[in-house]
Amino acid sequence: MKGEIAEAYADLVKQAWSGRHRSIVPNVFKTKVGHFASQFLGYQQHDSQELLSFLLDGLHEDLNRVKKKEYVEQCDAAGRPDQEVAVEAWQNHKRRNDSVIVDTFHGLFKSTLVCPDCGNVSVTFDPFCYLSVPLPVSHKRVMEVFFVSMDPRRKPEQHRLVVPKKGKISDLCMALAKHTGVSPERMMVADVFSHRFYKIFQLDESLSTILDRDDIFIYEVSGRSSITENTREDVVIPIYLRERTPARDYNSSYYGLMLFGHPLLVSVPRDRLSWDALYHILLYRLSRYVTRPSSDDEDDGDEKDVEGGKNIPKPGNVAGGSSQDPGPEQAGPSSGVASGSRAPTDSSPGPSHWPQRTRRKHLFTLQTVNSNGTSDRSNFNEDTQAQPYIAIDWDPEMKKRYYDEVEAEGYVKHDCVGYVLKKAPVRLQECIELFTTMETLEKENPWYCPNCKQHQLATKKLDLWTLPETLIIHLKRFSYTKFSREKLDTLVEFPIRDLDFSEFVIKPQDESAPELYKYDLIAVSNHYGGLRDGHYTTFACNKDSGQWHYFDDNSVSPVTENQIESKAAYVLFYQRQDVASRLKTKTQPGQSDPPAPPAYDPISESMDVN
Repeated sequence: MKGEIAEAYADLVKQAWSGRHRSIVPNVFKTKVGHFASQFLGYQQHDSQELLSFLLDGLHEDLNRVKKKEYVEQCDAAGRPDQEVAVEAWQNHKRRNDSVIVDTFHGLFKSTLVCPDCGNVSVTFDPFCYLSVPLPVSHKRVMEVFFVSMDPRRKPEQHRLVVPKKGKISDLCMALAKHTGVSPERMMVADVFSHRFYKIFQLDESLSTILDRDDIFIYEVSGRSSITENTREDVVIPIYLRERTPARDYNSSYYGLMLFGHPLLVSVPRDRLSWDALYHILLYRLSRYVTRPSSDDEDDGDEKDVEGGKNIPKPGNVAGGSSQDPGPEQAGPSSGVASGSRAPTDSSPGPSHWPQRTRRKHLFTLQTVNSNGTSDRSNFNEDTQAQPYIAIDWDPEMKKRYYDEVEAEGYVKHDCVGYVLKKAPVRLQECIELFTTMETLEKENPWYCPNCKQHQLATKKLDLWTLPETLIIHLKRFSYTKFSREKLDTLVEFPIRDLDFSEFVIKPQDESAPELYKYDLIAVSNHYGGLRDGHYTTFACNKDSGQWHYFDDNSVSPVTENQIESKAAYVLFYQRQDVASRLKTKTQPGQSDPPAPPAYDPISESMDVN
């Protein structure tokens, strides 16, 4: 970059340390960074660790003392002692990379790869500029759902369930079964959005398709039993609620109907699939918030009949309908759920136990609709086995008289909702330990085994061999997988002083100099927000006074050490204790060495340490 990044950074540091500015707008520096790295152009959200990585690499290249890089072949250990291979690897690295950035920020990994087929072991030593450590990720997920019982007297229940993060819909049903006592085979799961079913899930679908903001309803349906002479198959029908609105100047009835309330999944015996039977089943299911007409509301025949005893159009062959009042939803098979459980006997009073009248006023009419519930659909395509959807259409006056909206929207919270599920904090040392844990390479990133002469999913282990003067630790809060993207807000507990790496460094250690493995925190880069947007702030310690400050855009304020640790911590900056001691010795009065002057030259030793 011909020194342009170094010059722009030097100018920024000069302004920061001049004592003449309360705040600085780094326009020139930002423009120069965007010129060489187009991903940082504009004012979109960027990653502070990615910017830091680019800046350190750019400064290193601009300040590299090696002007002509020679070709250096990476050598495998081939059975040689680690000490010998590590020295050779560092010397080869310095033959091509020799700058104040390397002196200050670069350390050395030991990388061990083992072929799963032939057992060939490959050991190499690689330089690093920062540690990107993973956070221990919980394999569990908390989901909130609403359970809708077949018993119309029970209000929907809100539940908070703990399920496997990579689980299936069946896992969600099993977790709910522990709270309700209802068998998972008698549950159907749906995503409800804008008064309609956005999606009805199958049991083998992944939970990763459900977002935290989705409204998930789990409906109790009649379970699928083995089909014998004494059982009959049930069909589960999605039910929408619509209200007729004042007529508009449109030809289609679509414009005169508006969805409202929560949809239902209702089990209906297949041999009773008639409009009249369905009407009474729905009247029973809605009985908690729909009032039946009194004897004064009886009509001798002026009202619209619900198409009498006609059968509901549906896919497949269905037995003829019955116009008599059926009982409550019958136990029997239902579509879309696994087999193995019979429905319990429901002793609640159903429509069949109500006093029979010759004719009553119908509170609503029924209509076949599409899955959006927005257009009438009088005929189903039997070849495609399409799912029948039914809409309950209300006249405004009838809805006002007989439909209790407050009661319809009511729900109760299960005891589990009151439990506060706190995420346990993790220690920084746990993250480092996880970083050095053996792992198996993914299919997208295999290793070529020189012995087998083919790519293998080898096991890989990283160990720390030597650590730099200034250690940058990047907490990998942003998780990207095939199934999900998320930001981890886990609280990581990190020490302000005496972060001890002696247990992680595998190079033979000098026990007489423990400060070579201990670090003190000097700065923290914080990220607030999510994946798409957010805000960065910084905690930094003044190198002379030891006072910590909080940097938030153009605002700077002193803080105490107990304010530094937070869930927003993203990049940690640690300084080795022997370096800090050396600097303090140099700046103390009465020493033979004069105090270091204010340094504005970015390639000087004092500037880099500052």
